[in-house]
Amino acid sequence: MPVASVVHLIALVTIAVAVVYRATTWREDNKAPAGRALSLTMVNLFALYLLGWAPAYWLAYDLLGHVPSLPQVIQHIVWMAMSFYAHIFVIRVSAPAGQLRRRLRFGRTLFAVALPLLLIGYVIGPLRIGLPIVGPSGTHDPGVLVYDLIWETHNIIVLVDILLVRWRGMTIESTYLRIGVRFMGLGCLIWLVMLIHKVVYQTIVGLGYDLPYEENGVHGIQFLFSAPGVCFLVIGMTIPSWGPRVARYWRRLRAYHHLTPLWEALAPTRTAIPVAAPRSRRSRLRHRVIGIRDALVGPLRDHLDENTIRLAKEEAMRSGLTEDDAQAVAEAALIAAAVSAYSHGGPVSIPTTPAPQLRQEEDFDAETAWLVKISQAYSRSPIVPAILRRESSSLMNPAGRGE
Repeated sequence: MPVASVVHLIALVTIAVAVVYRATTWREDNKAPAGRALSLTMVNLFALYLLGWAPAYWLAYDLLGHVPSLPQVIQHIVWMAMSFYAHIFVIRVSAPAGQLRRRLRFGRTLFAVALPLLLIGYVIGPLRIGLPIVGPSGTHDPGVLVYDLIWETHNIIVLVDILLVRWRGMTIESTYLRIGVRFMGLGCLIWLVMLIHKVVYQTIVGLGYDLPYEENGVHGIQFLFSAPGVCFLVIGMTIPSWGPRVARYWRRLRAYHHLTPLWEALAPTRTAIPVAAPRSRRSRLRHRVIGIRDALVGPLRDHLDENTIRLAKEEAMRSGLTEDDAQAVAEAALIAAAVSAYSHGGPVSIPTTPAPQLRQEEDFDAETAWLVKISQAYSRSPIVPAILRRESSSLMNPAGRGE
């Protein structure tokens, strides 16, 4: 099988997977006009590549009664529709509010004008001379050239305007939507180069000249542009949906591992309460977060000393740390001292000062991030072992204790 055919099939399967994935978030993503435009862009991209696959094209040709080039006309209409909906999507997410209506009106008018012109070009071009398909080397016919230039010019204008809208548009607040639009912009730029090459190639051939290579088809060079272009487009169109989920997964995976030093340090407090390890990654992370907090309000509660956290924070602030970093180091030192006292099994004295108020966050992700910060301070900060040594010497020499 030629390389171009293999690349086309891979692209077709990739787009199909993306469309199926998009369908799983259809209700959520299609409440807004931009979401609907993005979904229709993907559906039309799939139809474009499906009709560009030779077996599907000739099957459609047979089913449509062998009308000259009719499947190709449908393919080009789908290509124009894909460009139109991509244009609408980028306008809705990037254009300033004051330009939104004007930009949308321009895109709709352009598509409404180009569509009947394409049908006229089809009648005076491929239909007139009875072509089953406009071949990969073009056709020496001015009518076919007019037909090709109509849909290609529409798509070139749309792609140029997409790049202009994105370049001059406002900053998109959503991180993954912004990344997605940038990927789509790269795909549009590559396809713009491809379409300009198409125009030049087909104009030369339409004027009666021949070129030593094929523009499209199994031996054409089009796939050198279309393959990377469609990769960028598919990534750009889907990353707003899967990007946050993947980022959340990796963030929680990293958090799980970053909590290991603190989790292992609290091991002596868990010996009396054996708990089955959860199976899922999210459950294991939640198990660690809850386990750490349970240790602090349970076995270690009477060993938490206000003086320890105060001294550790003062030391951290003197070393030049920010308020947040100093608080994390102070809580790490407090936990280290409490675990040490608990492990030695010394008598718990009645505290003369109230138990220190440890920082707690309202939602799970913020609480996890804070405990990760404490865990990293526990394993990395030199202040923690220094405070621990001071506390240990105080325990061995009670006469020297007290501030």
